[in-house]
Amino acid sequence: MAKKHDKIEVKHVPTKRQLSRHKRQERIQHIMYISIAAFALLLFGFLGWGLWSTQIKPFQQPAARINDVTYDMRYYVQSLDLYTRNQDPNQIATVANNVINYIQYNQAVIKSAPEFGISATNDEIADALKNAGVPNSPVYRDAAESAILTDKLLQNHFDKEVPYGVEQVDTQALFVESQDIADKVRARAAAGDNFTALVEEYSLEPITKTVSGNLGWLPKDFAYLLLGSVGSSSLKDIPFTLQAGEVSQPTFDGTVTKSLGYWVVQVTETDTTRGNHVRGILTGSSHDAEAIRQKIVDGEDFTELVKSYSQDYESAGLGGDIGWTGEATISNRVVLGMAMALAVGDVSQPAADSNASTVGGFWVVKAAAKDHNRTLDSNTRQTLINALFQNWISEKMRTDTVETLLTDEQKSWAINLVDKKRG
Repeated sequence: MAKKHDKIEVKHVPTKRQLSRHKRQERIQHIMYISIAAFALLLFGFLGWGLWSTQIKPFQQPAARINDVTYDMRYYVQSLDLYTRNQDPNQIATVANNVINYIQYNQAVIKSAPEFGISATNDEIADALKNAGVPNSPVYRDAAESAILTDKLLQNHFDKEVPYGVEQVDTQALFVESQDIADKVRARAAAGDNFTALVEEYSLEPITKTVSGNLGWLPKDFAYLLLGSVGSSSLKDIPFTLQAGEVSQPTFDGTVTKSLGYWVVQVTETDTTRGNHVRGILTGSSHDAEAIRQKIVDGEDFTELVKSYSQDYESAGLGGDIGWTGEATISNRVVLGMAMALAVGDVSQPAADSNASTVGGFWVVKAAAKDHNRTLDSNTRQTLINALFQNWISEKMRTDTVETLLTDEQKSWAINLVDKKRG
């Protein structure tokens, strides 16, 4: 029987041309893959750069440096958002100028509270954040911790600094420019003239004049906290030297600012084009102005008198030189009018200038009533507690080193970002 042969499969061997075409197709396909991959990398790289440059980089820029700690724009923007919540959108730009002060305040409280043994626990901070419905991020944690510490400082420290009862004087006061006027006012007040009427006629100090001289009950050792801009003046002490119904002797105070001054001017030369050349001295009272005028007439050196007495600090730095009347450089109409009426070498009579700002004058104070242990009403007592705290934290902040790093463009960007978030 004949043997059965297995079927032999004949394999097709590609020709050289076919091999060459196949390799070309593989190369083309490989190039396409590379091109697609490169395009994808370029696309994602572009998108990544856009994301980084618009969503990441701006937030990483420094906004402020406080005591060597840098706060970035993310911290600034979140703070701006926090402190403008529930406010009119128009207020965002206003608050933006103060955000760094708020950050500084929070850090000062956090840093300084431990000196009184006062701290905030993590649980207290977490509860505050939860109750406020805000995230547990550095901005909100700092704000919450500062608020907790402020409340504890007021209740556990500064409340103990203010008694419930203290010596108090029901005080009336006015401030005048000179000894002679103060003597006249004091005599009239001691004779029973209406003190309020005297204030309206003579007083030059804004705070006392606004309340017609009636300052109310001032507490001893705490009066300075209730007297505003004159809290550091001698007014804080005078009432407690008096008996009920007594009027003080005039007391000079060189710290109080008033809207009144007196000019003495002299023309040193004249020119047909430039007009009169003027120099002047600004004093705080007509009495001082009269005395200085006489010194000039007697031949004392004008420049030295300027150094000793003039309260117009711009011209004082120039030896009293105010300029030429014909060059439109003298903006003070009082001085201009005085100088144009003088001949060369003439010294003017003193002239009052209600637009000038000078310091110095005399207090006349009356103790309308006195109580050696009067109870502080709750509002006044709380005002004193808050004022003590504010003075303390302001002093702490005064020693801080604060550097604002954000530009006007960054501030505008932050404002727009918060505004858009609000819709």
